[in-house]
Amino acid sequence: MKETPKAGERYVIREPFEAGVLTHWRAPFTGGSQRVLPRGLEFRVAFDPSEVANAVSAEPTSPQDWEPVLVEETDRSADKYAGYSLVIQFEDLSAYCDRVG
Repeated sequence: MKETPKAGERYVIREPFEAGVLTHWRAPFTGGSQRVLPRGLEFRVAFDPSEVANAVSAEPTSPQDWEPVLVEETDRSADKYAGYSLVIQFEDLSAYCDRVG
């Protein structure tokens, strides 16, 4: 990757690829799985990555639209479910995504 991504930058997926989808809970627990992120999903970088990071934490710009695609129904319907986020490797960001903002 030529430049380190920065918090708030937006990207759109131009070619599907596998990435981490973390589930967040109102409990001392974080779950998740690997999912194929579909073409057209737009996301923003949530935090400035540290100097030693090899991935970004990201949030879809329309999380409710992508949630049924990326998060299992059993998780979404659980009482303590509190949302989700994406973990995208720098190399995948360069290879499969375009910056849009």
